[in-house]
Amino acid sequence: MYTGSNVLPIARFLQLTHTKQALKASDTLLSEIMQKSVLGQLLPEAMVNYLENHGSEKFAQIFLGEFDTPEAIWNSEMRRMLIEKVAAHIAEFSPRLRSNTRALYQYCAIPAVRYPQLDEELFCNIFYLRHLCDATRFPDWPISEPVKLLKDVLEAWKKEVEKKPPAMSVDDAYEVLGLRRGVQNEEATVRKAYYRLAQQFHPDKNPEGRDRFEAVNRAYEFLCSRSSWASQGPNPDNIVLILRTQSILFHRYSEELHPYKYAGYPQLIKTIQLETADDQLFSKSAPLLAAASELAYHTVHCSALNAEELRRERGLDVLLDAYSRCVSVLSMSSKASDVSVQVCTHITRCFGVAAQFQGCRDKMVEMPQTGEGCVSNLVFQTLDSAVCSCH
Repeated sequence: MYTGSNVLPIARFLQLTHTKQALKASDTLLSEIMQKSVLGQLLPEAMVNYLENHGSEKFAQIFLGEFDTPEAIWNSEMRRMLIEKVAAHIAEFSPRLRSNTRALYQYCAIPAVRYPQLDEELFCNIFYLRHLCDATRFPDWPISEPVKLLKDVLEAWKKEVEKKPPAMSVDDAYEVLGLRRGVQNEEATVRKAYYRLAQQFHPDKNPEGRDRFEAVNRAYEFLCSRSSWASQGPNPDNIVLILRTQSILFHRYSEELHPYKYAGYPQLIKTIQLETADDQLFSKSAPLLAAASELAYHTVHCSALNAEELRRERGLDVLLDAYSRCVSVLSMSSKASDVSVQVCTHITRCFGVAAQFQGCRDKMVEMPQTGEGCVSNLVFQTLDSAVCSCH
């Protein structure tokens, strides 16, 4: 809650202590550092990482500044929100402390602070991926460890597609705490309900109340966690960011990634298959198929190892199915921004690169014809002629 300009001593204190408490958050959405840090509920992951990895001086500089980059999103409005949340959480204790400096604070976990500025962001490694993928604002943002970022993005992709709805809903948690369902209860109301029930059913006071006490704790922990406001399952917008980040890596850091075989083909091919078969393909807000086909091109363009791996995983067949689905809806009114045009463009480029390798070329000869002509025509068209033929 400190509003002065010299937060460096506080930052030094936090750097030494923020992971030393006996704390382990149960929120599975959090990284290890966020689960261990007492600041995990209060600050964005990027800020906690700056404190841990770059020290107190850099943290203090960002905490007091205005930043909107792929590595730091923090400003005065977010600072004000943090102060208000902390002040509200300890509102009942503050006057007691002023009247008695020996007053004891009855610990109660603070609900995770939700910053609207980060609602559409996905943090991975040390980057906010939406900002990193913004080629207009940040066209050449440096990535010091592209191989490490690729591994972390692949892991984030796996977690995203395996994401399950929370075991408990907000209304279920409210009901356990004796609160009304279907309304947004104030944090103070939730906290008072938790205090009351926790004291009533604490095993030291009520030996028969252990089960109810544990249920009350689970409900309150859930309402305090990010899981209570997370999406119900995989978020397509996050997957698009993950795919685009990988395209950036393979495009800009091909030399660094050239020696490695791409490990994401099984999931990439599955994504292309699911999107191709989706009846709502051309009306979806998240352009998954366009991002996936673009990534297929960049991986193949980066390395012959990837071209051969794509062939072995039957990726060429899957790409041809996606191409056939999209080329069937092209017309004279199609625009370059249309998903169908983007998909056809990326797949044409992908086949054009793959055709340079004998194994892929032999596979293409065996492939069936598309509605617009044989595969060999698709393979050897240049990008310009492909776009012209689309129109």
